[in-house]
Amino acid sequence: MAGIIVDKDYICRDYATEIFMISPNRTYNTLLALVTVWCIAIVAAPLLAAGGEVSGPAGSLLYEGFSRICHQIDARSFHIAGEKLGVCVRCSSIYFGFLATLIAIPFIVSPNRLRTPSIQWLFLALAPMIVDVLSYNLGIQSSPVMARLVTGILAGAILPLYIVPSLLEAVGQIKMSLYKAGGFYARKTQ
Repeated sequence: MAGIIVDKDYICRDYATEIFMISPNRTYNTLLALVTVWCIAIVAAPLLAAGGEVSGPAGSLLYEGFSRICHQIDARSFHIAGEKLGVCVRCSSIYFGFLATLIAIPFIVSPNRLRTPSIQWLFLALAPMIVDVLSYNLGIQSSPVMARLVTGILAGAILPLYIVPSLLEAVGQIKMSLYKAGGFYARKTQ
């Protein structure tokens, strides 16, 4: 190594650039993996429950977990293998719509270049679901399965456009502050 001059500041800057360039993709891929696992669990609940004694308890455990976030009313749920999904039609539509947009984003724009749209688009996308829920709860009309499906997909599909840019920015800021404070990311370069 004789004759090689090492500029620690340059190495530190170079490593920091590497962290902050790769980091958004890593964060995005982590989110995509978590949402994918969540959606798989929604479908796995009825498949495991239908499996009998061997896998039935695992299905029951998934149903129990999902019961914390969804009413799971049988008549308002899609069914697989004679069992309802882990969550109702509207919740399933929201989660799978969210996943579909997460999968589509890299084909349209790099996740770290995604910019949050105007808030009016969020309100516009959520309005049909809000109207459907309110009109049902006020007894004005019933809420057919197709209305729950379409309004759920619409709501779920738009949410990543607001969540992903904010998440990537927040994680980037945390990493940058750790780097500036001499935390984990700065120590790796020494």
